[in-house]
Amino acid sequence: MEWSVPGYTEVRQLGSGGSGRVVLAVHDDTGADVAIKYLSERVRREPGALAAFRAEAELLTTLVDPHIARMWEYVQEPEGAAIVMELVNGVSLRALLRENGTTGPEAALVVLKGSLLGLERAHAAQLVHRDYKPENVIVRDDGVSKLVDFGIAVRQGTATRATGTPPYMAPELWSGEPASPATDVYAATVVFFECLTGHRPYRSTESHVLGYQHLHAPVPVHDAPEEMRELIGRGLAKDPAERPTSAAAFVTEVEEAAVAAYGEEWEERGRRRLAALVAMLAFLLPLPQAPPPAAGSTFFRTVFDAARRNSRRLLVGGAAAVVAAGATLYVLAGAQQPPATTVDTVAAAPSLSPELPSPASLPSEISETGGGAGEQGGAPTDEPTGEPTGEAGGEASGSPDPDPATSEAPNPDPETTPTAKPPTPKPTPTPTPTPTRTPTPTPTPTPTPKPPTAVSALNVGKLTVDAGFLSSATVSLRTSGAGAVTIIARFSVDGQVVRTATSQVRGALSYTRTFSHNLGEGACGKTVRLTVSTSPAAPGGRTRVSAAVPACPTDVTGLRVSLDMAEAPGRAVTARVSVATNGTGAVGLRAAFALNGERVSTTSASLSGRDAYAKDVTHTFARRPCGGTVTVTVRAGGRQATASAAVPCEAAVRQVSVARASLNARGRATAVVSVTATGTQPVRLSVTFTLAGGAQHTESLDLSGQTAYTRTVSFTFAGTPCGSAWGVTASTSPAAANGSDSAGGKTPACRPQTETESPKPDDQRPDTDNSTPDLGLGR
Repeated sequence: MEWSVPGYTEVRQLGSGGSGRVVLAVHDDTGADVAIKYLSERVRREPGALAAFRAEAELLTTLVDPHIARMWEYVQEPEGAAIVMELVNGVSLRALLRENGTTGPEAALVVLKGSLLGLERAHAAQLVHRDYKPENVIVRDDGVSKLVDFGIAVRQGTATRATGTPPYMAPELWSGEPASPATDVYAATVVFFECLTGHRPYRSTESHVLGYQHLHAPVPVHDAPEEMRELIGRGLAKDPAERPTSAAAFVTEVEEAAVAAYGEEWEERGRRRLAALVAMLAFLLPLPQAPPPAAGSTFFRTVFDAARRNSRRLLVGGAAAVVAAGATLYVLAGAQQPPATTVDTVAAAPSLSPELPSPASLPSEISETGGGAGEQGGAPTDEPTGEPTGEAGGEASGSPDPDPATSEAPNPDPETTPTAKPPTPKPTPTPTPTPTRTPTPTPTPTPTPKPPTAVSALNVGKLTVDAGFLSSATVSLRTSGAGAVTIIARFSVDGQVVRTATSQVRGALSYTRTFSHNLGEGACGKTVRLTVSTSPAAPGGRTRVSAAVPACPTDVTGLRVSLDMAEAPGRAVTARVSVATNGTGAVGLRAAFALNGERVSTTSASLSGRDAYAKDVTHTFARRPCGGTVTVTVRAGGRQATASAAVPCEAAVRQVSVARASLNARGRATAVVSVTATGTQPVRLSVTFTLAGGAQHTESLDLSGQTAYTRTVSFTFAGTPCGSAWGVTASTSPAAANGSDSAGGKTPACRPQTETESPKPDDQRPDTDNSTPDLGLGR
């Protein structure tokens, strides 16, 4: 029997692989459908596998986004480990492509945009997915796609071995460089290309050939529709620095290209197309298509929270229900419960069921009050969409119900209140008048008062802050009746309330309102929070969402660069860059190396956290560019600096040296000279003998065919005056790396002559041979 997560009933297996299996299960307390990813027993016993599995769970806690499959909880016991996740009732993009070949341009654009939005959330958490591919994109039956499987995600800039699915790996992964957001942009564009054309841009089955294609082969943009070629070229640029700077930036380019090519309604048509493709594969859906459930997400949250309080698991989300910020993990060992380990998670509001009734298309009353200094104005947008939708126990009438809080008594229903009419008296003969009978009026029944309207569900969507510091979020509301409900929204920056806005709604059972506020530049780098409450109160009270305001823009105030080339025979060139800024925000740095005017490499980096930086950027040539000129161009924050260096060639002769030099009594000087060359090319050796500071003789020898030589050269001076300096100097052509070398000494000092001494003629002195002691020794 395989271990299963307590508290869930497994329905059937959805898939399996080498690392484990995924099953469809039902949460026993709530009846919610979930997907459970089990780590296989074989993998669990491998060193580090369990830690990696838990790291994936902890990573998923930080990713709360409509375009990413959410994680509900992580369970680890002695018998096994599992991740409980949101069940995405859809079909993989791979299955759609396998069945249909292509999706069509508009549907492909919808998939690309949704994926980029999910990747944007990961990149904001400093994470790179690294394994984006059609198998990891699930398309729901409404055409919305979600990103799954962050099993090999890494922190941005982390240098690891090349990992991923080869057909979708960016060039930098093939060359061993760190992954960056541009890596995911490349993979998303490969999938976009495949959706458009039915095949990947590079299709070799040999790994080394495929790697070469990603690194060097031209992008086959002509296989794609003409309107999409520029977009594909941008996303598949070989140099990461030439791709869009982020997934968010690429979303903007995608939307602009889509509108230009297919008009404003492209996204709606593309989503309908995806929904139709999924419908044709409905038999692959984990769950059959069903109408929206009557029970709302609030009930699920209440029951799930109760279960959580008695649980020994890490709860990190809510299936339209649970939100854990700083969840707790208990790893069970036998019957003893160890101390809890806190896992930091990102707080997020629970999302309502996507099948909420459409909001009413009715007017509402809005009022706002300022909440602090620096208020810039801006009002909540109050543009309801759709028509009122009735629910069990509610009214679908187009007339709003009276507000019980302000009406003294409900008006009777004219269709059900009878009207008393007196009967017409019968005529009687005049002589015998009959008195008219007074009719008894029928009493008006008192109508039963309707129950007060209550808020049954409150959801606040993601709080966003755009480049202009405009913060906004959408509030969804569901009520039990059509009476008046007041929505109160408060914006605060670092705990200080800066704006309060209210919106009163009535006349329907569901509403959607967007609240916005311009924070101004004074909020940059801080945290903005939106707190939403209702009157009457919603279950669970108020709801809060937060967002980080982009850091204040940082400008580069100074940029300098110098270039150092390694000494021969070195092949590395180093650019030493100095950057000064007026803030600590992120600054992009790009250094491009060129040889004789042709670019050879580009390196990008992000600097942040300080206002002054010193960074070395190095490029290593395959061989030393002897005689060439290397140039580096550095750009940062709109500034540019350039430096150049000439590369000297390595000397043909590495060294020349006088190993030994001597002078005997007969004036014969002898030198032993060594020459070391870099090759076998001809070298001319010159040895010059000097006496008393003057050159007496130069001996030249031609050397070739070897890389090391030793030669003995001799010369006899015509005379060797006592106390005179003598020497030997050796040099080569071409010149040696050390130039030349010398050795020498002095002849014996002169002795004073006496009157009784007379010098003997030379012919009376005894001859000396090579065994005669030297008069001077150079080395």
